[in-house]
Amino acid sequence: MNVFSQAGIIAESLHYNYFLELTSLIFLVAITICYWSRKKFPTSVFRIFGVALFFVILNVGFGVFSCYAMNHPGYFPVGWAEVILATYYFMQVVCSYFLFTYILYTVGSSLRYSPLYNLTMIPSIALGFLIFTNAAHHTFFTLEDTGLGYYAINHGSMFFLLYLICGLNVIITIVYAFVFRKTLSKKVFPVLTTVIVLVIIAEIIQIFQQPYFVMGISYTLSMMFIIITVNDPDEKVDRVSGAFNNDAFIDYINSQRIERQFKYYVVFDIESFGMLDETFGHLYSVALLESIRKFIHSINKKVLVFRTQSSRFVCICKTIDEQLQLFHALKARCTVPFFIKDRPISVTIHLFWFHNDGAFRNSDSYNDFLNRAQGALSFKDDNFIELDKSFINRVNRDRRIKEILKECLDNGTGLYMVYQPIFDLRSKKFNHFESLIRLSNDELGYIGPAEFIPIAESFGLASEIDYFVLNETCQFLKRHPEIENLEINVSCAEFFNNPSERFLKVIRKHEIDPTRICLEITETVAVKYPTKTKEFMDDLGKYGVKFAMDDFGSGYSNIARFISLPFSIAKLDKSLLGEQGNVRIFLDSAVQLFKNLNIPVVIEGVETDEQLALAKKKDIDFVQGYYFSRPLKEQDLIRFLENHNK
Repeated sequence: MNVFSQAGIIAESLHYNYFLELTSLIFLVAITICYWSRKKFPTSVFRIFGVALFFVILNVGFGVFSCYAMNHPGYFPVGWAEVILATYYFMQVVCSYFLFTYILYTVGSSLRYSPLYNLTMIPSIALGFLIFTNAAHHTFFTLEDTGLGYYAINHGSMFFLLYLICGLNVIITIVYAFVFRKTLSKKVFPVLTTVIVLVIIAEIIQIFQQPYFVMGISYTLSMMFIIITVNDPDEKVDRVSGAFNNDAFIDYINSQRIERQFKYYVVFDIESFGMLDETFGHLYSVALLESIRKFIHSINKKVLVFRTQSSRFVCICKTIDEQLQLFHALKARCTVPFFIKDRPISVTIHLFWFHNDGAFRNSDSYNDFLNRAQGALSFKDDNFIELDKSFINRVNRDRRIKEILKECLDNGTGLYMVYQPIFDLRSKKFNHFESLIRLSNDELGYIGPAEFIPIAESFGLASEIDYFVLNETCQFLKRHPEIENLEINVSCAEFFNNPSERFLKVIRKHEIDPTRICLEITETVAVKYPTKTKEFMDDLGKYGVKFAMDDFGSGYSNIARFISLPFSIAKLDKSLLGEQGNVRIFLDSAVQLFKNLNIPVVIEGVETDEQLALAKKKDIDFVQGYYFSRPLKEQDLIRFLENHNK
């Protein structure tokens, strides 16, 4: 203390104690330098936090400056001291408002499109104007020289507005964070709650103990807490390549959607990266990834580079010129080896580029799109593909169909059953039928099973659809005891989910004779999962459930596999109705084989007199197709049977 006093910096006795604020200021400056020296993720949340750090430093700095000025009336005239103190009070309003702004961006809102944000600005702007014009009206405060070596603060009639508006900003922040808590991660919500509590406590102390300036402590602790927990720049960086990581990619594209900013993408994946890792070793593969990232930044430092999977990089450019420049540079670079520790490593990449014009709804749609682009595209003879608007729309349509399917399965609307009659050529009657699922939606209209079934399987919804179909068809059989046999399609997804027990539970629940049910299993599934298929068929076959191999002749046509499984019916694919010589030979052989095995044969896809005549000529047992009827809804099917089975 004596050293500072001799230097003339502070007095021996201070009315306003600003040592805590001064210590906080030193910590804040150190935190800010550390924060801005690290690789920062360029989203609104990180930018807002960086700006908030700057204003908090100003707030604490003017707090220290105000204390010093009011403790030294001889150095600062009352007018200057009032301006300094007014600036400090104004910074308190700004900091409390930036806290709300930070919360707003954290929950995923945009300042440009938020009426709430614009509305909440009005009280703070009005208060800021009144504070800065305080010298003209003194309705907030006045400073009085006490003659004891310090200025005393006398509150004016409107001083309460200062903490009222600051408190209002904090209350709005609390309400907003609570209302949108479900959009915040489990880590973010308690952090923001803690920060708000710290600010409230500091404001209460400041109101009742004016000589102790403690707002700086609360803001310093808050900034440190946020950096350590939820705003740590290092958490967004991939430590292997130095690019941003997948979490950063998700955050960035979500912020793009909110801000309605649409960028140009270059995406590439290193072919057989796992083999490279095994051949050259982990250290070489790590160095290779870092070299690729450095090469991209050597082309354009403004390009954002994300490593979203082990060997996939996503590069985001602002303009189409930057996109094309990067594309051609990468294409040329990968024609020559990378030298890693003086060792040449040749790299082949699958590279595709596209423009996001707002077609993606969220981060999941981006990742689905990239996976589809990598997995579904054949790349043909070229590893470099531009993904056009139609491809993007197709991926987004698939995602929308998936959402519609989930909604339909949850609320029981949109999905419905139709039934196609199967004609018995011997009895000349329609005595069994195939149940088929259909999907209709107000937004997309009719969606065919050839489109939505593969989507359901790829998104893990096939099992739910199977049980929907089984429930609906069991109810149908219960309403119509005259229906002897009903065929139901089964997806391969069920084979890994203890299906036989669950199927029996549904059948028994509706009190249906299992012998009336025939489950169709495609030839492809039977070949792909032979063991699981046999277990499934054996378990249900004990109770009388029958099985039909569907689409025989469309795939592998593995006769040995068919014979080894307990199928009761063989359904021949409509492709066998073709006129080619080899097709007719295969049809003759298949029909004769099943005759020898005493397995009835159904031919699908019969639409013309010639095809029906061919089925009769080949002594096929049953015929199914549009020649007799399209799939019908329940009431239409009953009327059809009344008219045709007389």
